[in-house]
Amino acid sequence: MRGLSTCPQCGQENKDEARFCVKCGASLGAPSQAVAQPPAAAAPPPAQPPYQQPAQYAQPVPPPATYAQQQYAAPPAAPYPAAYAQAPAYAGKTRGGMFWIGALILLVAGVLILVSTWMAWGSGPGGFMSLSGWDWFDIGKAGGGGSGEVVNAFFVYSDGYPIFTGICTLILGGLIVLIAALMLIFRSKGLGGIAILFAIFALGMAITNMTTILRIEGISMGVGMYIFLIFSVAGLVGGGMSMSG
Repeated sequence: MRGLSTCPQCGQENKDEARFCVKCGASLGAPSQAVAQPPAAAAPPPAQPPYQQPAQYAQPVPPPATYAQQQYAAPPAAPYPAAYAQAPAYAGKTRGGMFWIGALILLVAGVLILVSTWMAWGSGPGGFMSLSGWDWFDIGKAGGGGSGEVVNAFFVYSDGYPIFTGICTLILGGLIVLIAALMLIFRSKGLGGIAILFAIFALGMAITNMTTILRIEGISMGVGMYIFLIFSVAGLVGGGMSMSG
């Protein structure tokens, strides 16, 4: 059964498919089918975007810092005990018994060479030519040598007889004592070589003086010359022992 539509002008009922009123001719509008068409389907909602990380993760992430870029403050180094900082450089040196014996021999040799300066270097009948090294120093210091003679505080040469005066034994003995003392304090073997050098000088002078004294008729070696000669050799031995120890 078809429906009826009412004219908006006169109220006449007309068939549903009529386009004009049968009574007044007024337009009834589009057929009911057109009017009754359902509204167009609503556009589907936009597709939900896939889940994304929060904005902060979308930002570029800086590369991880390397260990070289990280500024770590190194812990302060523990200070060394004051005892180690103040210890003398020779504290760690150890020397064998040979070193100590040699250094002590050097010390004694130097002292006795020095003391021999005031002892008689020659001995003759009635005390003739019983002169000490210091007496020869006084003779040389006075000077007055003739032609071809050398007379000074260190050396006297007369009539072909050379002799070193007591100032030489005083200086060499004192130097050997000083070196031996330094060796004992600093435990240094290297100083032994210098002591040997001075002992060689002393031995050469002692042999020269001994030869001169023995060439003089009626004169023999005195105690001071024996000590000078023997302990010059002892200085060589002590220096060698200290260097080998």
